[in-house]
Amino acid sequence: MSDAVILAASVKTTLLEIAKQAGALGTGLQNAAPGDKSGTPNNSVSYLLSIADSLAKIANECDKISATPSKTS
Repeated sequence: MSDAVILAASVKTTLLEIAKQAGALGTGLQNAAPGDKSGTPNNSVSYLLSIADSLAKIANECDKISATPSKTS
Protein backbone atom coordinates (compact mmCIF):
# COMPACT_ATOMS: atom_id res chain seq x y z
CA MET A 1 0.00 0.00 0.00
CA SER A 2 1.51 3.30 -1.06
CA ASP A 3 1.78 6.38 1.09
CA ALA A 4 -0.72 8.20 -1.15
CA VAL A 5 -3.33 5.48 -0.62
CA ILE A 6 -2.80 5.55 3.14
CA LEU A 7 -3.03 9.34 3.17
CA ALA A 8 -6.19 9.31 1.04
CA ALA A 9 -7.82 6.79 3.38
CA SER A 10 -6.87 8.89 6.41
CA VAL A 11 -8.21 12.09 4.83
CA LYS A 12 -11.42 10.32 3.83
CA THR A 13 -11.96 9.00 7.35
CA THR A 14 -11.32 12.43 8.87
CA LEU A 15 -13.63 14.22 6.43
CA LEU A 16 -16.41 11.70 6.99
CA GLU A 17 -16.11 12.15 10.75
CA ILE A 18 -16.25 15.94 10.44
CA ALA A 19 -19.26 15.60 8.10
CA LYS A 20 -20.98 13.35 10.63
CA GLN A 21 -20.36 15.85 13.43
CA ALA A 22 -21.54 18.81 11.30
CA GLY A 23 -24.70 16.90 10.41
CA ALA A 24 -25.35 16.10 14.06
CA LEU A 25 -24.80 19.74 15.03
CA GLY A 26 -27.16 20.89 12.29
CA THR A 27 -29.85 18.44 13.36
CA GLY A 28 -29.44 19.37 17.02
CA LEU A 29 -29.60 23.07 16.25
CA GLN A 30 -32.68 22.53 14.11
CA ASN A 31 -34.38 20.80 17.04
CA ALA A 32 -33.30 23.50 19.49
CA ALA A 33 -34.03 26.49 17.24
CA PRO A 34 -36.63 25.59 14.65
CA GLY A 35 -36.97 27.77 11.57
CA ASP A 36 -39.62 30.32 10.78
CA LYS A 37 -43.35 29.70 10.47
CA SER A 38 -43.04 28.66 6.81
CA GLY A 39 -40.74 25.81 7.84
CA THR A 40 -37.54 27.30 6.46
CA PRO A 41 -34.62 26.37 8.73
CA ASN A 42 -32.40 29.13 10.03
CA ASN A 43 -29.21 29.94 8.12
CA SER A 44 -26.91 28.20 10.60
CA VAL A 45 -28.79 24.92 10.23
CA SER A 46 -28.73 25.19 6.44
CA TYR A 47 -25.01 25.97 6.53
CA LEU A 48 -24.14 23.03 8.78
CA LEU A 49 -26.20 20.54 6.77
CA SER A 50 -24.77 21.87 3.50
CA ILE A 51 -21.21 21.62 4.81
CA ALA A 52 -21.86 18.07 6.03
CA ASP A 53 -23.08 17.08 2.57
CA SER A 54 -20.15 18.78 0.82
CA LEU A 55 -17.56 17.17 3.10
CA ALA A 56 -19.07 13.73 2.53
CA LYS A 57 -18.86 14.25 -1.24
CA ILE A 58 -15.25 15.41 -0.99
CA ALA A 59 -14.42 12.41 1.20
CA ASN A 60 -15.81 10.07 -1.43
CA GLU A 61 -13.55 11.71 -4.02
CA CYS A 62 -10.61 10.29 -2.04
CA ASP A 63 -11.53 6.88 -3.48
CA LYS A 64 -10.50 8.20 -6.90
CA ILE A 65 -7.02 8.90 -5.55
CA SER A 66 -6.78 5.33 -4.27
CA ALA A 67 -8.01 3.94 -7.59
CA THR A 68 -5.59 5.99 -9.70
CA PRO A 69 -2.68 3.82 -10.81
CA SER A 70 0.63 5.15 -9.58
CA LYS A 71 3.32 6.05 -12.09
CA THR A 72 6.69 4.70 -11.08
CA SER A 73 9.85 5.17 -13.05
